[in-house]
Amino acid sequence: MKKIVIWLAVVAFIVVSLAGALVADSEPRFINGKLTREFELKTPTFTSFNEFIIADLKGFFKEVNIKPVYTGVLSPNVSLALSVVKGDNDLFGSGHPTNIAIARKAGFPIKIVLHSMVDHPDNNKLHMTWLIRDDGKIKSPADLVGKKIAVGSLGGCVELLTAEFLRQNKLPKNKIEIVVMKDQLQEQALRQGLIDVAVVHPPFNIKAQNAGGVKILTTSWDIGDKAGDATIGGLAVRAFSDEFIKKHPDVIKAYIVADLKAQHWINNNYDEALKIASEYLKIPLEDMAGNIYPNQFWIKNEQIQWWINTAYKNKLAGFDKPGEIKAKDIYTNALNPYYTKELPLPKYK
Repeated sequence: MKKIVIWLAVVAFIVVSLAGALVADSEPRFINGKLTREFELKTPTFTSFNEFIIADLKGFFKEVNIKPVYTGVLSPNVSLALSVVKGDNDLFGSGHPTNIAIARKAGFPIKIVLHSMVDHPDNNKLHMTWLIRDDGKIKSPADLVGKKIAVGSLGGCVELLTAEFLRQNKLPKNKIEIVVMKDQLQEQALRQGLIDVAVVHPPFNIKAQNAGGVKILTTSWDIGDKAGDATIGGLAVRAFSDEFIKKHPDVIKAYIVADLKAQHWINNNYDEALKIASEYLKIPLEDMAGNIYPNQFWIKNEQIQWWINTAYKNKLAGFDKPGEIKAKDIYTNALNPYYTKELPLPKYK
């Protein structure tokens, strides 16, 4: 009887071990710059220029065995951070350091794994444009007192850089009304006089300017320049939930390889990238605008810290205790195969 019990225990141990091995083997591994098996990566459907679109359409994701799965345009009532933490989406593919900082502070464990775009002075590569009507009512920043400025959302780039713009021009925030309004609605609201300033991302800036009757009050490039770094006002980031990072570290590596390849390809083939995005998004090429990317391969601490410092300086909601949020706590380079030297630095053309 004892021999039977021992034998059954041995068999059970072997079965459990084999089951564990099978589960482990089901996770794709990152070997020689790509995954050993295809992995379906969920992301919201993009409605404007994004390097993810280019990485998909140029086959860069396919090269590393990632298959993008588009889950649809995110509902205005659902935050991207919530969808990523719940697992409805894997990639936090649209946002900036302050978005991640606020999300983590609110209890959504998300971490930055890669930089994305930066700002550029060219009109069709700008991060954001502050547009006013071309009727002479607003001639300078001083004329904004008592006026309405539209922002796409709170807690992100528009609120931060608008606050910095007001601070640079010594304008009291409590004398200016901030109206939350989606970018695609702002042009018409501006023309109708419902708002006095539209703060829009590409391609909405180009579309409005092509239609005439509006002019530029300022840009994210100019605001960043006066704050010490012209490019930094456009810094976007890409992030995943802590759970996804722990469960799929090799997928993160493959994602970084493909996304960086897309970033550098766009820099070297910008006009073609605009054409590809124009056709994909069904936006006329003359109204199309995109983004430019930094010549780097991993996150730089000082870039993240600039956003945090600027948020504290302008007393944005959630940034009420200086020093509480630190750059090093919201990003990691540990899974970047170029930073860890798992892969040599590529030479893109």
